[in-house]
Amino acid sequence: MSAAPAVRILFVCTGNICRSPLAHAVFESLLAERGLAHRYEVESAGTTAYHAGDNADPRMRKTAAGHGVHIDHLARQISRDDLEHYDMILAMDRENRDAVLRLARNGEGARKVRLFREFDPEGGPGHEVPDPYYGGSDGFERVFRIVDRTSRGLLASLAPKRRSESV
Repeated sequence: MSAAPAVRILFVCTGNICRSPLAHAVFESLLAERGLAHRYEVESAGTTAYHAGDNADPRMRKTAAGHGVHIDHLARQISRDDLEHYDMILAMDRENRDAVLRLARNGEGARKVRLFREFDPEGGPGHEVPDPYYGGSDGFERVFRIVDRTSRGLLASLAPKRRSESV
């Protein structure tokens, strides 16, 4: 029996040092816990190159580590090739979504772009992940809770439990 093809997911925020690397790490952690890592390719990027090559923000790494999630990612900027490579591009806010849509060469690329919190059971179509960069540690904790909850919702939408798998 051959493995199902990988679903390729790209998480996007502004500088790729806070929200998107957290979503990347949390989602990969959930996949590993469930033995599903082989079914997904996960990455993150920023809409700007401000922090390209930098580690994730130390405050975000510390917050994630406090929840048992390790962030090991160097920031990079999204490219047009990413729109062709990834099946799903999840932006943290409307500004990020709009920046990615401007890169899209065609309608197919644009159809892949969505707001991440569409998958949040407490969010919805217009909800955004707030940027904690200019705030205190409570903002990073809040973002962690949002990203964790939304990542679980995303995974549930992509990998629903099937009766045949549990038998």
